[in-house]
Amino acid sequence: MEIAYNKKELSALLKNRENIGLVPTMGALHVGHVSLIEESVRRKLFTVASIFVNPTQFNNASDFEKYPIDTEADLEKLKKAGCDLVFLPKKEELYLKGKGQEKYIHDFGKLDSTIEGEYRPGHFVGVGQVVHILFECIKPSVAFFGQKDFQQLQVIKLLNQKINAGIDVVGMPTIRESDGLAMSSRNRRLNPEQREAASLIFKALSFAKAKHGDLTSGELKEAVTQLFDTERLLELEYFEIINPYDFEPINGRIQEPAHAVIAAFAGEVRLIDNYHLI
Repeated sequence: MEIAYNKKELSALLKNRENIGLVPTMGALHVGHVSLIEESVRRKLFTVASIFVNPTQFNNASDFEKYPIDTEADLEKLKKAGCDLVFLPKKEELYLKGKGQEKYIHDFGKLDSTIEGEYRPGHFVGVGQVVHILFECIKPSVAFFGQKDFQQLQVIKLLNQKINAGIDVVGMPTIRESDGLAMSSRNRRLNPEQREAASLIFKALSFAKAKHGDLTSGELKEAVTQLFDTERLLELEYFEIINPYDFEPINGRIQEPAHAVIAAFAGEVRLIDNYHLI
């Protein structure tokens, strides 16, 4: 496995390469990330992973500062998974000063102002910025992303269209712990009590999956709110039933298509998840 620390090294290592599979990450890798690498390897793609904690997508400075970093362990996991090349740049390498940087700033319309976009203003602009730069540097045929970040996946698909990149953007299933909690780098920041309590997030989504045919969206939201009211270690930020194509909230009777999205805090740690209903 090769490592590139700057664009020049990256370009040299990618010279004459075709059929590239890209897995962009911010490090602190877990089984979910590894599953993306393994899928790229399974497809016999030249597999590239990037590790870069992107500052422009954090609307909370404290969250950025506390993001877990364990590069040595990450590289070992990538090597074992069969990754061919790791791009490990510094901020100055990706975000060049001067003219020309405005082309990486995109308007994602409603996707940037609803649900996650409403609670994390500017987040998806930052995501689009760094992914556009990575797409330009690496020129992948296929890029893999986890479905846990469901709205982010839709943003990247829209970015792919906007810049006419022609990349096959693949959303891979959410990998979960044994109690259903979606694997996330943020889980490392939970203390044992918070970690146990966090299983309520998946329980709420499973409840919505089981009851969406019997309850209206309003009744489901009320029931989920009551579930969180009984758990002192978690604070529900939002729970919504949406149309997964236009992200419009579904009001009243739940009809196809429908997706449940949720965000909650365990102390300072913000956790998100989603679940396909119908």
